[in-house]
Amino acid sequence: MRISLEYPATPDLAVERAKLEALLGGTNFDLQPLDALLPEFLVLQFPGVERRIAPDTLYAAADALVGPLQLVSAVPDVGVTFIAAPEDPDRPESVGDLFLSATCWVSEDTSVDRDWAVKAIRAPQAWARSMGTGAVVAQPDTGVALHQELNQALDLSKAFNVLDGSADPADPLQSSMQNPGHGTSTASVVASRAAGGVFGSAPGAKVAPVRCVNSVILGLDPTPVAKAIVHAVSINADVISLSLGGGFYSPAIGKALSKAANAGIIIVAAGGNCVQPVVVYPASDPNCIAMAGVNRFDQPWKGSSRGRRIDVSAPAENVYVAVRRPDDDGATNRIKPSQGTSFATALTAGVAALWVSHFGRDAIRGEAMRRGITVNDLFRAALKATARPPTIGAWDAQRFGAGIVDAERLLSLRLPAIPAAAAPESASGPGEDAIAAAISSARDQIAAGAGDWNRVGAEAMFLLNDAWMRENRATGVPMESAAKPRPSPGMQARMPAEVAAGLAAAQASALPEMEPPTAGPAPALTFARKLAATNSQGAESSTAISPSEARERLKGTGKDRLLARAAAAFDRVPGDQAAQRVVIEAASGVIDRVANDDITGLDINQRVALEALVRINDRPAYRVVDGTIAPDDPLFGEWGGLLSLIVDLPRLSAAVGRIDLDGQHIGTGFLIGPGRVMTNRHVLEACCDEIFGPGGSEWSFGRGDVAIDFSDAADGTARFPLTRVLDAGRDPIRNIEFLEHLDLAILGMSDGSTGVDAIRRPLPLARRIEPQADVMVIGFPAPPGTSAMVDPKTGLVSLEIAKRLRQVFGTDYGRKYVSPGRIVELPGGLAQDTRLWVVAHDSTTLGGSSGSAMIQITANPAVAGLHFSGAPLTANKAHVLAKVDTSPEGPIADATWV
Repeated sequence: MRISLEYPATPDLAVERAKLEALLGGTNFDLQPLDALLPEFLVLQFPGVERRIAPDTLYAAADALVGPLQLVSAVPDVGVTFIAAPEDPDRPESVGDLFLSATCWVSEDTSVDRDWAVKAIRAPQAWARSMGTGAVVAQPDTGVALHQELNQALDLSKAFNVLDGSADPADPLQSSMQNPGHGTSTASVVASRAAGGVFGSAPGAKVAPVRCVNSVILGLDPTPVAKAIVHAVSINADVISLSLGGGFYSPAIGKALSKAANAGIIIVAAGGNCVQPVVVYPASDPNCIAMAGVNRFDQPWKGSSRGRRIDVSAPAENVYVAVRRPDDDGATNRIKPSQGTSFATALTAGVAALWVSHFGRDAIRGEAMRRGITVNDLFRAALKATARPPTIGAWDAQRFGAGIVDAERLLSLRLPAIPAAAAPESASGPGEDAIAAAISSARDQIAAGAGDWNRVGAEAMFLLNDAWMRENRATGVPMESAAKPRPSPGMQARMPAEVAAGLAAAQASALPEMEPPTAGPAPALTFARKLAATNSQGAESSTAISPSEARERLKGTGKDRLLARAAAAFDRVPGDQAAQRVVIEAASGVIDRVANDDITGLDINQRVALEALVRINDRPAYRVVDGTIAPDDPLFGEWGGLLSLIVDLPRLSAAVGRIDLDGQHIGTGFLIGPGRVMTNRHVLEACCDEIFGPGGSEWSFGRGDVAIDFSDAADGTARFPLTRVLDAGRDPIRNIEFLEHLDLAILGMSDGSTGVDAIRRPLPLARRIEPQADVMVIGFPAPPGTSAMVDPKTGLVSLEIAKRLRQVFGTDYGRKYVSPGRIVELPGGLAQDTRLWVVAHDSTTLGGSSGSAMIQITANPAVAGLHFSGAPLTANKAHVLAKVDTSPEGPIADATWV
C-alpha cells in the first residue's frame, strides 16, 4: 500500500517522518524520497500490507493527510486498470474477448507483409538518411525477455528495474500477468534489425528497457511509472516510449513528464485501446505526443482511442512483433501480428530516434531553445506538419490527429522550416458524451493548475473515468470495483463544477450500481441457439443444440413458433404497447438475419427486437410476490406451474435477501445458519475493506451501513444489519473472474437478529450435484450492465437499447426474482476450473444477482451452488458448495447439509 505525498518545497525527511508517527500513532511505515529528480515528492508505504482496500477508501485516506502535513496533494496507488491489451491467442477465449471482438479487436491476419507497418510510415525511405544510430529510446514497460529480434537492439547499461531497484529489466513472464512479454513486443517494434522477422522503425537505435509494470491485470501504479520516466532523464535518453496508460491522473507522473520534456526528451504515449472516445493518461498530458492507430488500409483501427488530444496516427493493427509467453519453453524466435496503440507508439518512438540521429541532438536542442519551446514540442510540430493523408478516403483530423506518420517527409523537413506549434484546443472533441466532455474539461483544468485542482485532480479523474467506463464499457475491460466509488470528504467539499457535471450525467443515466466481475472462459452461446431453443417445461436448454441446428430450425418452424411466442408474451406483459409493436414489426427480419448468421449493421429497432426475442425465449425470470410466483405472470405457463407444484417456494425465497450499502444495492445473500449469510467475496469487497498484512486479514465496515433485506420488494420491512465477516475466500477478486479463486464470503448479522423472524429459516446445502436436475436461482437482479448493450452497428454500447427494453418489458429491478434453468457444465468442464468447484448454469441472472442461491429442484430442494458470475449469451457460473466444503478453504461451518 503506497501513497505519494507532494510538498510545496523539498521536505525534510526526518521532520516529515516525525509528523507521520504522531499522526498515525506508530512507526510501522516506510517514508522515502520518490527520486532525487523529483525532490518535492515522498512516498509513504506500509511494508507487508497488501493493497486490498477499495480505491475510494484509499483516496479518502490520502486526502486526510493533506491538511495535517500541509501537502499540495496526496495520491494513493490504486492499481488503475491498464487499458485493455490483446489477450494471449494461445489460451481459451474468454467472455471478455467475445465482447471486445465486437468493439475493439480484429482477427489476426498472418497474410500481411511483415514489413507493412514500417512501409506505411515510410521508414525504409527515411533509412537512407538515418537508421537511428546513436539515439536512445527509454521504454517503461514490463521489461524485456530474451528474444532474437532484440539482438543488438538493447542498451542494458542504461536499463533499470524500478520494482526491485536493480539494473536487471528482465520480464519474469509470469502467468499471473495479463500480458507477459508486452515490453519485449514493443521493444521489437522500436529497434528490431531489418534483417529479422520483425521490422523496427529505428533499426540502428538502442532501447533502454525500464521495468515498472509488474502485472497488467492487477493494475498500473503511477509511482513506479513516474520513477521510470525520471530514470530516462538520468540516463540522458533521447526518446521515451510509453505504451501504457489508463483512466487516471498522477501529479508525480505529470511532474516527471515535465522534467523529461524540459530535459530535451521526446515523449510518445499510447492513446488507449477499447475506450474509443477517451484518450487515456499519460497520453492526454500536454507533455506527451498522443498516438491513435490505423490499419494497413490507412483507416482507423476500430479499437483506437480518438479525440482532440490525439496528435497523429500510426499502424496499430496486425503489426508484426516479437512474442514471449510464460509457457513458450524459452523459445526466442516467435513472432506474430498484434494490435494496439502500444505499437503505434513504439513505431513513432523509433521515428523520433531517426529524427534525433539525423539532425543531431545539439542542433535540435539549439533550434528548440531559439524558439523558446521544448524539443518535444518542436518534434510534435514537425511530426504533425509532415503527417500524410490516407491513400484512400477522407481523414478525421479532429479524432485521429494531423494524419499518418511519414518518416521520409519528417527527415526532409529542415529544422528552421518547422512551422510554429499550434496552441492546443480547449473545446470538447466531437462525439464526446457528457462524461467524456467532463473528462476533457478536467484535464484542461489540471493542466492549468488553478484552484483546488492540484489537490483533487487525481481523484476527480478516477471518478470521472470510472463513471464513463460503467456507462460505456464492454465486458473485457475490468472495472476497478463492483460498486460505484464514492467521492472522498475532501472531494465533496471541493468538488469542481466539471466533476459535478460529469457525475451528475452518470447518475441521470440510471446506470446499475454494481457490475458483475469481468467474466472469463465460458461455453459461449449464440443468438441462434438462444432463439431456437424450445424451452418448454425446461425440456431443452439452448446448449442442447448446435449453432448449425439452431439456424436451420429458425429457417423452418422455429421462426413461426418464436413469433407466436413473442405475440403471446406481449399480450400479457404490462409494458409499453407502442414499444412492443416496434419489436413485433422488426422480429421477422431479425430472425432471418440470425438464421443466416448476419447480425452486423442492425439498426436500433432491430437490435432491441433481437434482445427482446432472446429474453422472451430464454430462461424466464419470475417476479416473487408474497413469496411465490403470481399465476398472472406473463410466462407462468412455461415454468411457473412446475415450480409451484414441486417446490415450497415461499420457504426457500424467504431466506434470500438483498445486500445493500447505505441503501445502495450491491448484491444478494442467503441464510445458511442462524445469523449467517452467504454471498460472494466480490460483494463483500464492494461494501467493506480488507486490511491484509503479515498477521492475516481484518475487515472494516467503515464505508457505510451494510444490511440484508429479505422482503420481496427490498422495501425495508425485513432488514437486518450485517456487522462482521465470519469467513471469506482467501484471494481477492478485484472484480475480475478467476475460477481458481473462491468468490465466497459468510457474513454475520448483528447480535439479537438471529431469531427475529421465525419464517426465515436457513437453507440447507446439497452434499452432491444432481447433473440432470433442474435448478433455480433466487436473487435480486440489478439493471443490466452495459456489456449487454453492445451495438454491432457502431461497436459501441448503446444505453438506448437498455431504455427501450425496460419500456418493452416494464421491468422492475432491485426486487426478488426466481429464475429456473439447468446445469450445462459440471465441475472441470470449464477451462481454468483447476479446483473442480465450478458449474455453469443457464438461469437468467444480472449483476445484482451476485451471491444468489442456486437451488436444485429435487424432492428435497437444497442449495447446490453459489452464483458468482455470468455474461450475456453465455452460461453463468456458480461455486459447488460441496466441493468448497471439502477443499483446503473449507469447511463451510455451522450449515445444514442434505
